[in-house]
Amino acid sequence: MKARRKLVGIHWNWQHWLLVCTLGLLPIERIKGQFVESKFDQSHVFDEVTTAVSDEFWDRHFGGVDWKDTAAGFRERAVKASSHDEFAEVINEMLANLKTSHTYFFPTTNPKHFQLLGIFQTLVPDSHSERFTFDGIGIDTKTIDGRVFVSSVFEGLPADQAGLRFGDEIVAIDSMPFHPIGSFYGKSQQEVDVSIRREKNGQPESIQVRVASLDGRTMFEDALENSARIIERGDRKIGYVHVWSYAGAKYHERLVQLVLWGKLSACDALIVDLRDGWGGASLDYVNLFQKPLVEVESHRRDGETSNYSGVWGKPVALLINAGTTSGKELYAFAFRKHQLGPLVGTKSAGAVVAGRCCPLSNGDVLYLAVADLRIDGQRLEGVGVEPDYSVDRPIPFANGADGQLDKAIELLAK
Repeated sequence: MKARRKLVGIHWNWQHWLLVCTLGLLPIERIKGQFVESKFDQSHVFDEVTTAVSDEFWDRHFGGVDWKDTAAGFRERAVKASSHDEFAEVINEMLANLKTSHTYFFPTTNPKHFQLLGIFQTLVPDSHSERFTFDGIGIDTKTIDGRVFVSSVFEGLPADQAGLRFGDEIVAIDSMPFHPIGSFYGKSQQEVDVSIRREKNGQPESIQVRVASLDGRTMFEDALENSARIIERGDRKIGYVHVWSYAGAKYHERLVQLVLWGKLSACDALIVDLRDGWGGASLDYVNLFQKPLVEVESHRRDGETSNYSGVWGKPVALLINAGTTSGKELYAFAFRKHQLGPLVGTKSAGAVVAGRCCPLSNGDVLYLAVADLRIDGQRLEGVGVEPDYSVDRPIPFANGADGQLDKAIELLAK
């Protein structure tokens, strides 16, 4: 018998379809201030995932994979998984056989679960606001050769304020192994001791970071606003802003406000950072950098004049990397096609399909590719967008160094 899934609401945002369940408890509990996992029916959730793939995956041939046989081969491991994280690892190993982006299992033990729900906040009633929040310090991490490294630091959030940097190895949190949710769960407004290493064979050092209750609905807006800064090179002022998420008009409205009227409006050039985070991005957002349709000149009584065209109209560069996904890739493709400025960094992810987020009975979500996409007749899935200037940025022990940003500054300073 097929597992039944409750359908609460569908959201279409370019290549994203999001279906969010507003029922079900988060499979985590707090006992005496400690993070523990609640039990859930792993067999049932496994069947929910495999059934969703069978019924809704965009390719009815599953890329040549015998999906029924593949699922059967993973079932026992998933059912016997000893933890929620291990269960998620088995599910994602199984889904990887489909070799398609926007196909990933996000348990509530992963901060990206809350980020994803927060991006599509209109689909969850206000009465379930707890679905958006988690205790954390404002970082993303990546495990490389068994070691955990900081891969993103969101501007203005606790980790950034405390001085954590891109490339720091996280050795421990309060002398315990790092867990992206468990290390901070129930510790909002408390300080944790973050033990980091900035050199491969260096001695660990401690940084005190105050944990915050982070809201997936607002954290990327705040980080975008806090990222805006002015870099001076000679007599030129170069604006910089990091668009961590572009999945919604509110992010573009903030960007427009910053560059046309706000902090960055008087700069001579602009760097828009599309690296990492989440996609989204409507193609008409690129019009901010097109030639103006008209230009209005305002003359005041005191003799001051000002011009307004509704577009940036000055040099601009984009930063992209393997974490630039989905709608951001369409954006970068259009930006390059119309020769609006240089793209700097590394090739984008090649993750360009339509995805639906399916709710599961235990509170987790399955993000599932449900339609293939073409742009100008080209398929970017598995291909990505190449930069004009290729500059690598290795993560381990980078100590915050950013050669990609440096290259963009060099180009615009000329």
